[in-house]
Amino acid sequence: MQRSTPFHSFAEYALNPAMRQMIERFLVTCALVLFLLHLALYAGNEVFIWNLPESLFGHPLATLYTPFSVILIAEVYLLIYYLPTSFARSLGKQIEIVALIEIRSVFKSLEDTSTWPWEAAFFPHMLSAVALGGLLALFYHLLPRRVARLEETELKKFVRFKMGMAGLLTLFFIGLSLYSIGNWIWEWVTYPEALHSDLNSVFYNEFFTALILVDVLLLVVSFKYLDDFGFVLRNSGFVVSTILLRRAMGIEAWYAFSYEMTAILLAVIMLLLQRGLNGRNAEEAI
Repeated sequence: MQRSTPFHSFAEYALNPAMRQMIERFLVTCALVLFLLHLALYAGNEVFIWNLPESLFGHPLATLYTPFSVILIAEVYLLIYYLPTSFARSLGKQIEIVALIEIRSVFKSLEDTSTWPWEAAFFPHMLSAVALGGLLALFYHLLPRRVARLEETELKKFVRFKMGMAGLLTLFFIGLSLYSIGNWIWEWVTYPEALHSDLNSVFYNEFFTALILVDVLLLVVSFKYLDDFGFVLRNSGFVVSTILLRRAMGIEAWYAFSYEMTAILLAVIMLLLQRGLNGRNAEEAI
C-alpha cells in the first residue's frame, strides 16, 4: 500500500463530491450576497456621494461584475477538481473560465456604448464568449468516452500523482486568493485612485501561469505511463492551448480574441487527430 503525501491527503479532503457540493452552495450564496451589497453601495454612492472608485461604482451595470467574479472562483475550483480525472476535462474548464471572463467584460464595457455594436468596446468580448461556447460544445462532443489504455496498477499510480498535484494547486489557489484579495483591499484603502478594476491582473494571470507549469509536469510524467502516440500528441497540444489562453489575458480585446480562437481550434484539431490515429491503430490490430 502506497503512503499518501500531505498534498494527496489534502486533495482527498478538498476535492471530493461532498466538499464540492458544499463549496458550490457557499459560493452561490456569496455571489447573491455580494451582488446585493455591491448594488447597495452603488445606490449609497449615488445618494450620499461617498467617492467610491468610478471603475466599480460608476454605473449600475458594474454591479454585475461581482457575481460573475464569484462564479469564476467556482469554475476555478471545478478545474482543479477535474484535474486528477481528465486532462481534457480540465482544459474544457479552462476554456469555460475564459468564456466567463469575456462575459464579465461585456457587462463592464456595456455602459460605454454609443456607437454601432461592432464598434463598441464590448463587441470583441461578446464575440469571444459566443465563439468559445460554440466550439466548446464541439470539443466536448469529440471527447472519447474512455480514458487512455493503461494497466490498472499504472493508472492508479498516475492518478495518485495527479491527485497530489491537484492538492498542491488547491493550496496555491487558496494562498493566491487570500493574497490577491488582501492586496486589492489594501489598494482600495490606501490608493483608491489606482485601484485595479481588471481582476484578471489581480488573480487569473498568476493562476494560469501556475496551471501551465502543472500541466507541463503532468505531460512529462504521463510519458512514463502512456505509450499511445495519439494521447501524447493530444495532451501536448492541450498544453499549448493553455499557454495561448494565458497569453490572451491582459492584451487588447481583438488580439485576445485571436489567441482564444487559436487555442480552442487547436484543442479541437488535437482531438480529431487523436481519434484518427487511434482508429488507424485499431485497424492495424485487426
